[in-house]
Amino acid sequence: SAASSTAQRDRPGGAHALRPRGGPAADPRGAARWLSVAAMPFVKTQLNTELFKRDGAKEALPQDIEEQMMQASFQATRNPPRSDVVMVFPYKTHATVRWGEAHLEEEARGLKPPSERERHLMETWQAKRGTVLHALSDSGLVLFLYYSRDRDEIFVRVAADEQHLRQVAEMKRYKLELKPQYFSAYAEYKNDYVGRRELNYSDRCVVSHIYKTHTDEEGQMHYPQSGAIFRTCDRIRLIDHIIRAMDHNCAGVDIGQLMHDGELMHYFPMHENRRLHDMDKDWFKCFVSGAEIDKVRDYFGERIALYFLFMSHLNKWLLMPALIGLVLSIMQLFPASWDGVEKHTTFAVCVGMGFWAVFFIHFWRRTAATHALKWGTLGMGKQLEPTRPEFVGVSRINPVTGRVDRYYPWSERIWRVLFSASVVTVAIIVLVFVICVLMALRHIFHRNNGRLIFQIINAIVVELMNAVFTNVAKWLTDRENHRAYSEYQNHLLAKTVVFKFVNCYVSLYYIAFFKDKQTLFTMPMKCAYGGDCLKDLGSQLAIFMCVRLTLQNLLELGLPWLSAKIREFREKRSFNTSLFYSTALTVMPDLSQAERQSKKEDYDVYEDMDEVLILYGYTTLFVVACPWVPVVALLSSVLECFLDQKKLVLLYRRPFPVPAANNEPWDTAFDIFGVLAMMTNTGVIVFSSDAFDGTSHADKALMFLAIEHMMILGRLIVSFAFPALPRNVKVLQMQQAVMVHRHLNLGGEEDDHDTRAHAMMTTQIPAPFVFDVDEEEEEDS
Repeated sequence: SAASSTAQRDRPGGAHALRPRGGPAADPRGAARWLSVAAMPFVKTQLNTELFKRDGAKEALPQDIEEQMMQASFQATRNPPRSDVVMVFPYKTHATVRWGEAHLEEEARGLKPPSERERHLMETWQAKRGTVLHALSDSGLVLFLYYSRDRDEIFVRVAADEQHLRQVAEMKRYKLELKPQYFSAYAEYKNDYVGRRELNYSDRCVVSHIYKTHTDEEGQMHYPQSGAIFRTCDRIRLIDHIIRAMDHNCAGVDIGQLMHDGELMHYFPMHENRRLHDMDKDWFKCFVSGAEIDKVRDYFGERIALYFLFMSHLNKWLLMPALIGLVLSIMQLFPASWDGVEKHTTFAVCVGMGFWAVFFIHFWRRTAATHALKWGTLGMGKQLEPTRPEFVGVSRINPVTGRVDRYYPWSERIWRVLFSASVVTVAIIVLVFVICVLMALRHIFHRNNGRLIFQIINAIVVELMNAVFTNVAKWLTDRENHRAYSEYQNHLLAKTVVFKFVNCYVSLYYIAFFKDKQTLFTMPMKCAYGGDCLKDLGSQLAIFMCVRLTLQNLLELGLPWLSAKIREFREKRSFNTSLFYSTALTVMPDLSQAERQSKKEDYDVYEDMDEVLILYGYTTLFVVACPWVPVVALLSSVLECFLDQKKLVLLYRRPFPVPAANNEPWDTAFDIFGVLAMMTNTGVIVFSSDAFDGTSHADKALMFLAIEHMMILGRLIVSFAFPALPRNVKVLQMQQAVMVHRHLNLGGEEDDHDTRAHAMMTTQIPAPFVFDVDEEEEEDS
């Protein structure tokens, strides 16, 4: 086939291509796409046999050895390890270019010859691809290589056998979960040590029995197999370490540099359809209530699991304010009964929501600490992050790792950071002026009975300016050239949170505190609804939330879906017009699973956290004026969880699992918003409402400070009584440390005789050396 001859150039080592028995080549539509599997260790034996047979200058292998090699190859091919990671390399500049040694078949398809520039580029790709595949194969990884449907890309599915993962886990000191009888602690993986013969094996250490095994939940012995100690997340992390690291038995491939140079198109872990279906079926328990959040953590990792755990915490905490707000909103429909209790009820809502806002993040940190201990990330230090593909720098010796990597000095970055700060400052000044103009236009529209229309226009303008500045902030942060994702996101958050706070909330602050009986551009301002600023504030806030929820959710799902459809249409048209003649018999083959996933978008939890932060601000900052806001916020939060899980399951590639102990820096941002909400609601009730009419400004200021300090004191008392790190978590953490030291470092104690005895019986022991005294005496004589 065309794949067999073309594979000679692309397979590491340059030998003839082989296809695994029972593999995708059995499908006639996909037979031409399989490139080479000779890089797989279990196929190398078969490859060597074929080479001896084909080369006339060499003798054939002995029959018994050949049969053993073929039998081992067949047995290994029947149950190959699961491929967890996919690498996509460019093969041709375009599907219409003729490239490779199968030119006779391709020429019949009407493909055009490459230009000199295209030929040079594809030869460069080929050389680099061969180097990378050699490194991956030499590191012991199992590689499955095949063409894309249009034969313009090469897909490499990467897998690793269990024994290799155990060796790398021990070398990396990777932490695994222990069994429940060991308090489900997390400890570094260690292989069993049989001990030294000269010490009569007294230093023997058997610890393999203490690690928790992860078997198929439905009892189907597909994957993982019985006795597997690695979850899918663990396998992906270890394979990623093998690919990136330059340690022993690792490939040392610089993924970021390859993607930056365009020599690697995609690099992502594979989805598992059965687990996705399971989470999609129980989406409410997994993504909304958090009852089965461990499924999300085991599949997507701790970073994404913490986001959905935060959303479940927000949903639970919004239940009580939503119920109270619903009751108050119903009471407002009956003015006769509402007027008598309005002042007392408003003051109670102010104090209650003030405490709610300052306690929310504090108790979230307690929840996060509890789950971080359960997931083995509590107290996790700063991790060495991979380099961003967009990072540009000069090569140097890393003083930490001693390896050659890219470096960009801070002395050059500081000027770009200052430039970004200047742009953000100017943008905020311009934004304040635009908001003032909008408020003046709002007054004009109000006089012409167009207040509602202008409120909708104002909300749309706010969303457009948010989108524009987000792109500007990303451009500025890209110019700053940050090395790690965490640095990049921290600087991006610092820019966007300030701008979006001004853009989303300044007009509401103006209505609440400054609009009534003021002038703007020589025009006298007055609140709507007969001068009731709280009702005016509530109507504008309602329009803001409705427009944001509608536009944001439509764009959040619509844009990825639309881009996928456009990409699919272009590829279909390119396939029909370039590779085959357009006839009624032309059938376009189906995409492989890896290729379908490569067409999806990358998921970034930053965007979802940014949306929730803006929603949180709308919910808490002016809740005194709009007690119905928590009801809308609860519904939108549940909807956000549903849409986010649909994005992860249907529209996005599987992200690499990232370990995390909290949601910083987002936790700090939510905490700041909580303090601002406490102060804002207190200010609204004291200065803007009629609860303290007839009181002097000095007395109102004292009242404001008294209420504010009361809430701060309440937070300090609660923080002392319920610390951010719960006491039971502290105790369990110390118990786990003792258990790990006792059973892993010391090899077990007397209270574990039965378990250790069973493990020692199942562990192979080297045959002891028997000293025969009689034979020694005969030799001396």
